[in-house]
Amino acid sequence: MSTDTPRFGPGSLLYETYGDRRGYLLAPMEGLLQLMYPSLGRGVEEHSDFFNEPWERLFRSVPQIQGMIYDGPQAMHTAAQVRDFHKHIKGEMPSGERYHALDPHTYFWAHATFIDTAWRARDLFAQRPYTREEKAAVYAEGVRWWNMYGMSQRIVPPSYDEFLEYWDHTLHHVLEPTPAARGLIDYFDHAGDMPQPWIPKALWRILAPSASEAWRHLLVGTLPPHIREMYGYRWTRANQVAFDTFRQAVMRTWPLLPESVRIMPRARAAYRREGRTGIRVALERAAVAPERLRTAV
Repeated sequence: MSTDTPRFGPGSLLYETYGDRRGYLLAPMEGLLQLMYPSLGRGVEEHSDFFNEPWERLFRSVPQIQGMIYDGPQAMHTAAQVRDFHKHIKGEMPSGERYHALDPHTYFWAHATFIDTAWRARDLFAQRPYTREEKAAVYAEGVRWWNMYGMSQRIVPPSYDEFLEYWDHTLHHVLEPTPAARGLIDYFDHAGDMPQPWIPKALWRILAPSASEAWRHLLVGTLPPHIREMYGYRWTRANQVAFDTFRQAVMRTWPLLPESVRIMPRARAAYRREGRTGIRVALERAAVAPERLRTAV
């Protein structure tokens, strides 16, 4: 892996925004889309204890992945750790075909969902969504993020528009209701039946019914419509109104919360160490010189 890849820092859109905890609101949807990719879902099914500890696994893995953006001089080492964690995840599909988590097509789909989170979180939960040009700038940074893994670039869509075509094709022609994806749906439909070791049992018995309902509505509200229909979820006008009310509440109250609540620890550490320009400057930079972001993050 090349050590010459410039690291992320102040002025990068990913650096300025990806530590925002609002991204966790998309974790159910993005997680489901990952598990619906057949080879990825098979790897989780055979090699993970995900369904006994979904939240613990989420809170372990996301900070490591964010470390590629926020770990400064150590970011390339973090990237190698994240990649190499998947080396042993391989096996056989039900069809007899072999799979490996580090197959570039499989691994890039997981990465694609992380890129999608970068702009979907703003589209849904920020007062000012990204413009198309800004999303293209984020995607350019997302390609550099991928390159930190040292994996094949041949399967990477070269532009934002081509990425959207790839995304739409995968959603409609590749994803399927794998056993792993079905397991996640069952978890959100019956979360109260699955106590979490990181929450005291007595407290979980109280919280589980409302928590299960809230997370299920968040999952269903963020899903692409045809994926929602695939699992038999009805989405009424009343559901949409409730979801939009929640989104508006997040938009209005989020800026009022302290940074320790809004921003992930790894990002806060990077901001203390290296500073930040703020999102406004990063957006201005993207608008003035979007092509420069391809080589200067």
